[in-house]
Amino acid sequence: MSAGGLEYAAGAGGLISLSLTLFRGCVRGFEIIQLAAHAGSEADNFRCKLEVEQYRLMQWAERIGLEEQPDERFNWTLIGDILKQMEALLLDTRTLKKKYRLDLVAMDALAPETSAAPPRTSFGKLLSRLRPDFPTASSRIVDESNGTIKKLRWAVFDRGKAAILVNDVVHFNNSLHGFLDNVNQDFVKSALGSVLRDIISRSNATSELEVIKQLLSSSRVAAPAAVASAASLKQIRLVLGLGIDGVDSTEHQAQRAPPEGFKIKLIQLKPHLLQREAPQLSPGGRELAVYKSKRVLVEWKFIDKEHEKELKTRVDQLAILLAHTYDESFHSLHCIGFLPKDVSYQPEDEESICYGLVFELLTSPNLPLSISPVIQPLSTLFVNARRPSLNERRDIALALAETILQLHTSGWLHKGVRSDNVLFIDLGDSKWEYSGAKGPFLAGYEYARPTTAHTEAMPTNLEQEMYCHPKGQGLTRANFRRSFDLFALGCVLLEIGLWSSLPEILQRVPSDSTKPIHKTKPSTVRSGMFDWARLQSAKTRLLQNDDVEKRSDLAGIAFHAGKTFQDVIVRCLYADDEDPLNEDIVVQKEVVDLLRQTQF
Repeated sequence: MSAGGLEYAAGAGGLISLSLTLFRGCVRGFEIIQLAAHAGSEADNFRCKLEVEQYRLMQWAERIGLEEQPDERFNWTLIGDILKQMEALLLDTRTLKKKYRLDLVAMDALAPETSAAPPRTSFGKLLSRLRPDFPTASSRIVDESNGTIKKLRWAVFDRGKAAILVNDVVHFNNSLHGFLDNVNQDFVKSALGSVLRDIISRSNATSELEVIKQLLSSSRVAAPAAVASAASLKQIRLVLGLGIDGVDSTEHQAQRAPPEGFKIKLIQLKPHLLQREAPQLSPGGRELAVYKSKRVLVEWKFIDKEHEKELKTRVDQLAILLAHTYDESFHSLHCIGFLPKDVSYQPEDEESICYGLVFELLTSPNLPLSISPVIQPLSTLFVNARRPSLNERRDIALALAETILQLHTSGWLHKGVRSDNVLFIDLGDSKWEYSGAKGPFLAGYEYARPTTAHTEAMPTNLEQEMYCHPKGQGLTRANFRRSFDLFALGCVLLEIGLWSSLPEILQRVPSDSTKPIHKTKPSTVRSGMFDWARLQSAKTRLLQNDDVEKRSDLAGIAFHAGKTFQDVIVRCLYADDEDPLNEDIVVQKEVVDLLRQTQF
């Protein structure tokens, strides 16, 4: 190496070393500000946002290799300048007081116990629990910076000025992230979106969820609209008082308080305005109708009179939830309200009454009301002449997986995932046969409930039980949980992969699991002709949790739909084995990510 090269290397090395020192100073500054005492509850949002920015800074340092193998080709002079400004912002109490009216002063060593530094926010605790390396790395960095955390307290805290400070920190962080290549920038955004989604699924405070929604209004997170939508749905659940996970919600009204400007409205429709078209309901209690000159789909929920009060409230709450599913990642029809007890139609069972969830159908402005849309459940399309491509089947699978991810993130269970609840809509010339049908839309929400609510027994139906996890069947069945939804999703994805109904697939499962499932032509066998006991046994064999690579019955799926599709199905079918406590949404996220990455 030439003398000039050596000088350059030495200079670059010195700048990198300086940048590392400044980075450690920034981390120390984050810790000092967040742990300062006497800020009161109004500083919680401020601390949450700083915790996120600290996490972003440390993610940047990891991706750029600051502490391990930093690339000398970066402009370390400029990186050092940015870190120096951020460090001054976080550590210089005079700057905080002069520029932001935030006055930090040293605590009296003899101060009473009440002046102790506050614990991390529940947001920070969740972040530490989900990413245990985050607090560990922070503590290590503080130790390596040859200093301890000063015990400070807030003499003056201005919420408005604190927001300006956060914005300035965000600006410096964004500048640092700009040095990463596109791949690493996307990785960091995706990682932050993933951890925020995890926090949403576990959070029990509407204020924390509001902070997350504010964070998602910027470009710091991948797919921010979908994550923000999940946060809003979780807020609705908490505001409605639908049971905080593992906690008596009546004792936590402060956590459930709606944020400023947050409004939800129960929309009770008028039965006499519903123009019904069919004298009989389709299977599943579903029918087309017209409400106030709009094409609608009504899903009727049958309720035992004995439990009417409790379950009617659940219908109300479910209608509110489904009325706020605006984001495109939620592939369901938009609910416009619910119909109270309908006296014009009563089920044959005199001990039951019915309520209706009303969904607006996507219609063409040129399609007159005299031409009725045609609802095509996925279960009826397996015998259709048009057989979709692998790409189209992947898109159907992804839409369903995204919807389940959104539901589970917001703390709801579907309980009815099966192919006759996956709907496509033919409108005029836009038909399935011409690849123009609208959909898929996940329907069948009549038994959906919050994860913490008591489970409601579903009617016995031999074909529907094919989609039930074995642990959720029988007299000793476990309460319904997230992994049971995933199992049902895996069954539907199995149908999509082989483009055949689940009973027909299970009918072809050999008694010897070393033999593959054979793909055959669509059958016209009626459901009443299946040996359901044999099919249940075949389903149990599919769940044998041994080496999947040696399971040629599952390997047949890879042949017809690809290895990734097979992996997704296996993850769904075995989800209960991986997370029996159902605390995480790891499998849900992985399934969506795998399907998004699938290329044919």
